[in-house]
Amino acid sequence: MSDIFEKNLSRRDFLKMVSLLGTTVFLGNFFPLRQKSKGNTEMDSVVSVGMARGDSVADSVRRAIKLAGGLDFIKSGQSVLIKPNVNSDDPHPGTTNPEVVFEVVKMVREKGPKRIIVADRSNPWWDTLKAMKKVGIYEAAIQAGAEVIIFGKGDYVKVNPENSYHWTQGFYMPHLVRRVDHVISLPVAKTHIIADFTMGIKNWVGLIPPSDRKTLHLKEREKEYFGSMLSEIHLGRKPSFLVMDATKVFVSGGPSHGDLARPGLVIASSDLVANDVIGLALLKTLGTIEEIQEKSVWDQPQIKRAVELGLGIKSPSKIILKTYNIPEKEKIREQLLS
Repeated sequence: MSDIFEKNLSRRDFLKMVSLLGTTVFLGNFFPLRQKSKGNTEMDSVVSVGMARGDSVADSVRRAIKLAGGLDFIKSGQSVLIKPNVNSDDPHPGTTNPEVVFEVVKMVREKGPKRIIVADRSNPWWDTLKAMKKVGIYEAAIQAGAEVIIFGKGDYVKVNPENSYHWTQGFYMPHLVRRVDHVISLPVAKTHIIADFTMGIKNWVGLIPPSDRKTLHLKEREKEYFGSMLSEIHLGRKPSFLVMDATKVFVSGGPSHGDLARPGLVIASSDLVANDVIGLALLKTLGTIEEIQEKSVWDQPQIKRAVELGLGIKSPSKIILKTYNIPEKEKIREQLLS
């Protein structure tokens, strides 16, 4: 991605300038923007990504969300669905940290919505409700003031969004997901033995039924096709906000078991692509699998297709990275630009 740098500004010079400016850096200040495409003002704007390592998980969640702009988009009387990662009954990072779920539900409740729902569906080999109870997500959701729903037979409606051409017959999504006012995604930052990584984009697999998961996994050896299918699920419904659990992560293996690292932080953003490229950059600073370590975060099939579809930002110049107690922030920023 060397073409994003100005001719007279080396990466080393850029990073020196970044370090002088402190914690919050508007990456776009240093790169001349190419001519904007007409009619795409949403993706031409910048987005804030909050990254925080607080005194507790709850503190990290609150600080990251505040840095990312907060939850003021939720209005009194609205309905909010919160989608954690409960693919199995393995403890976090196999699933979302229940402390993250608890604090996000509390923060949503503070906005006065009429309904808060925590919902998901595990892979076909697991009973989702039992999995939620075993890993502590069910109790966390209930205690924080949400209701819990498990997507099941009869809940789905078929969708065939424009540009979802890797899903040749369309796919199904829960009717509830398309009806609520907001959906907040709570993915985990980690590697994945099939998809290479699972973060915000892949978290949406929990919204499709087993029949569509089977269709998806028929293409798992075709990385470009498989990654495109993952991104296209978001054409059925985009998240309003993401709060990504990076309290513990897998740097290899995954999604249920793997080599563990403990960054002890939380990432938040309103932008799907920004969330995942920051998560990938974090994994690269920790040392991860070759498929991630040796590739630009922007060259991952999930990311490339999401950018093509306009599901999020297009370049690092659109990210305002805001951090709290993240001394490794410069290393993370550098990975966004490599």
